[in-house]
Order: sequence, then structure tokens, then C-alpha cells
Amino acid sequence: MISPENAIHKIVEFTPTMPREEMALQRALGRILAEDVMSQIDMPPFDQSAMDGYAVQNISSNAFEIIGEHKAGDKPTYELRENEAIRIFTGAIVPDSASAVVKQEDVKRSNHVINVNGKPIVSGANIRLKGEQIKKGNIAAKEGTPLQAGAVGYLSTLGVTEVVVSKQPTVTIITTGNELVASGNELKPGQIYESNSIMLSAALFREGLKPNIVIIEDDRNITRQVLKDAIEESDAVLITGGISVGDYDFVYDALQALQVEDIFYKVAQKPGKPLYVGKRNQTMIFGLPGNPAAALTCYYLYVTPSLRKMQRHQSPELVRAYAKIDEDYHKRGGLRNHLKGQLKGEFVTILPKQSSAMLGDFTDANCIAILPGEDKLWKRNELVEVILLPY
Repeated sequence: MISPENAIHKIVEFTPTMPREEMALQRALGRILAEDVMSQIDMPPFDQSAMDGYAVQNISSNAFEIIGEHKAGDKPTYELRENEAIRIFTGAIVPDSASAVVKQEDVKRSNHVINVNGKPIVSGANIRLKGEQIKKGNIAAKEGTPLQAGAVGYLSTLGVTEVVVSKQPTVTIITTGNELVASGNELKPGQIYESNSIMLSAALFREGLKPNIVIIEDDRNITRQVLKDAIEESDAVLITGGISVGDYDFVYDALQALQVEDIFYKVAQKPGKPLYVGKRNQTMIFGLPGNPAAALTCYYLYVTPSLRKMQRHQSPELVRAYAKIDEDYHKRGGLRNHLKGQLKGEFVTILPKQSSAMLGDFTDANCIAILPGEDKLWKRNELVEVILLPY
């Protein structure tokens, strides 16, 4: 068995990157930059007032005559002389002759004269200097940056209209099991509602991906044909169930028959020990456990880094942190545990229902707590490592 750390390392190592494509910035929300974006302008493009107030020339004075007004969008027309000021508004060009902008709250105005209310004027106060945020030719956003709303807005302020992003991978989810029926149907004895494809689709939607879904019975020939088609048509294939060694688990044999290269099979962890990862040509194949909580845990830990690496994400793995365990917890010896947890402030609660078949506690979980393999009583306030879930 491979360790979880080595498993993630191998997945990132073997995962290929997607081709690049150019698209309109306004359509690129959620996409990952495939090359650096350079600023074509200084930002701000001119010395800019940061406040509503008065631009003044002589900072040693406290009385000024108002000779005009600048609002945002006006062309500069005033040249200030000593003891002169102009009324100025946020975002307006500051005249080259101005030494500072005095906030309107700090002055008393009488007709065309202002008096500063005792506070000394600091040179450069309340002026956003040309190029203060970024200078022309500098990198505005690096390759691998996810284009969230703030990034899209920032690039838009620099006049960017097109960006080069990684193409999104095509993903197929294959769920196996004779016992599975779709929600909304009446359950017959021995049947359960199929949830893995819905669950994994929801997780993929959050990454901006829309998977294809195939649900099949436990049949050797059907399994092989469906896998063959999915591998040929997809950049990533997620299979839930059928990867173990039962009499009706046909996935591994089908993968071998299709000459899929094994990257690893089985990880020293609980849940999700029988995790399989392989590759054929440029397609990554993940054999996830059939139990839904185990499948989702493995998705976050192992599938997410692969899909993000495909798209050149700067940080393929989910964010890790440390938190204090909020009550004593006895971890028995054996495999490393990845436990559903709820992080509140500096404390993490290990949720009570950790069975690999039980999804219920994922409704409250916002992290996965990592407890090493040894037998240990974790005492309240001890630090444990947690993986933050992406919501």
C-alpha cells in the first residue's frame, strides 16, 4: 500500500495539463489562467484623489483660496499657486502642482476660502500615485490563478478583454451496482437509491465542470465496454464501486484488459483503502470506493488535485491548516484516518458518524481531520491537521 502523501505526489506527477484556449474575460469566471497576464497600463493611470476634499499646493499653510473644482473624469485644467486649492472628488486627477489632498472633514469652508482644522498637512496625503497598484509591463495575474470575481474585476480595470485559460477537462462518472436505483422510484427489497453520481456531480459543478454520468449493472462485458468508451472520450474517469475483489467487482479486471497503466492500487488510509488510480494515454482513471462517504473523501483528497493540475491551478491540493481538537478522542492503531470534521474558529469537532457508508455528517462537515496511524488518545486542545473543504 502507498501512503496518502505519496499517492497525492504520484497523482500530480502523472496528471497531464490541458491545452490552452483564449476567451473573453467576462466569460472566464471560474477558469484557470494558462499564462501570465501583463498590465498594459499604469494603475492608477494618473495621480488620483483618494478622498473628497481639497487639493492644495503649500502644505505649510492652513488657509487656502478655492480657485476651481475637479470631479472624476475631468481633464486637468488648473495650475495651483501658493495658498491656492481646488475642490476635488474621489477618483479625480490631482494636478501636478498639488502637494496633498486635504479631506473635506478636516477643513472649514467659508465662501471661497478653506481653513484646515489644526491638523498638519502631510505631503502626498490622500493621493493615489500613478502606477501605485501596478505599473505597465508588470505581471497582473500569474499562470495558475483561478479567475474569481475579484480577479476578473481587477483585470477589467486594466483594460483586459481576453485571457488565455486552460481548457476544462471532460469528466465521466461511472457508477456500478445491481442494487442501485434512481431517486423517485420505489425501493424493492435489496435496493438502495443511487447517490454517488449526484454527489460527485455536485462536487464537480463547484469546480466548474459538468460531467457525463453512466450507471451500469455489475456485468463484466458491459463494464469493459463502458470503461473503454469513457476512457477514449474523457480526460478523467471516476468510477465508484466495483474496484475491490468481490465476485461481482469487475472494474479492476476491465482496466487491466484495457491496458490501463497502474499508478497505484490501495492507500494506507481509512476510509478509502481500496482506491485505484491509473492512466491510459492522457486520461486519468480513478477507481473510488462504492461507499459514498469514502468516495467523497477520496474525491477531495485525490481527484481534486488531479483536476486542478490539469488546469494549471497554482495550488492543486486543498488548503491545509491546524486546529485544536475540542474534546478527547481515542484513535486506535492501524491506518491513517481521514475524519469528517467541523471547524469553528480555532477548534475542530470530530463528527460522530464516521462510517464510510454514512454521508449524513457531511452535511455539517467543513473539513477533514487527519489522524496518523498510531494508537493515541488525542487530548482536548491538541493540534491536529485539517484539510479545508472547498465550501
